[in-house]
Amino acid sequence: MTSSHVVSADHRAFAFDPSLPPALEIEPGAIVTFETSDEAYRRLALGESVEEIGLERFNAVTGPVLVRGAEPGDALRVEVLEIAIERAWSVWLPGFGWLGRQTGTVQVRPVLVEDGFVYLSERLKVPLAPMIGCIGLAPAAGESSTFSPAYPWGGNLDLRELSPGAAISLPVQVPGALLSLGDLHAAMGGAEPALVAIEAAGRATVRIDLEKGRPLRYPRLRLAGATACLGMGETLQMAQRRALDQAYELLTGEYGLEPFEAYAYTCARVELRLGGPASPMVVAVVPDPEISRW
Repeated sequence: MTSSHVVSADHRAFAFDPSLPPALEIEPGAIVTFETSDEAYRRLALGESVEEIGLERFNAVTGPVLVRGAEPGDALRVEVLEIAIERAWSVWLPGFGWLGRQTGTVQVRPVLVEDGFVYLSERLKVPLAPMIGCIGLAPAAGESSTFSPAYPWGGNLDLRELSPGAAISLPVQVPGALLSLGDLHAAMGGAEPALVAIEAAGRATVRIDLEKGRPLRYPRLRLAGATACLGMGETLQMAQRRALDQAYELLTGEYGLEPFEAYAYTCARVELRLGGPASPMVVAVVPDPEISRW
């Protein structure tokens, strides 16, 4: 996939920050390739400690990119066209994640990515399934972490669905939107169960469009034949409720279903999935309804 714009991994940051100067300015509809960094994992493999590197440096993002005409009250739509993985790592840290108690030593292994597979060992391989872990816009004030929590305007979402063919819409907070992304994964279990994926460096090529006058409350994804509504909250129950509220609004608003139809369709077809572990997140996946008269 070729693009007319490339943002080098040299333009990396460790927060979404409206005070950062843009690495690139574009018109809506542009195709941009973001080169992403794995510097922290390379340093870890060379023997530096997590404390020496700094935990926040493990989720570097590339950017930001300013989109001309973007304003608060709009949504920025980012369509993932291609993800090329250049290097990948399997990392196991004592005390980190639910399985961190199972090891007493730092283990960092480069893994081979070849012919559509990720080779975890000499006898174990899994399909290559590249995705974007961290994507977001600048907040209206202050700065937002690329590590934790996640925010309505993006962050460390860790959604396995954010792979080539999908598109995510994010609510714009500041003029120009200021989009950054990074934390590529070569493969990841749903909801990132161990808080670590097969971490990677590479190139993500995306098409960036502007949805004027679309005041989203939370990120929304367009998948093949479905829309995914992301809910966030202080608890998983609150995130689930917010995801389902958005799904109901989608069905009654954009699809024009009657309230009972929307309720019954939710019972029959909507699927709830966990989002990433940075915050309580739930994704309500709404298959496109087929509306007809019998």
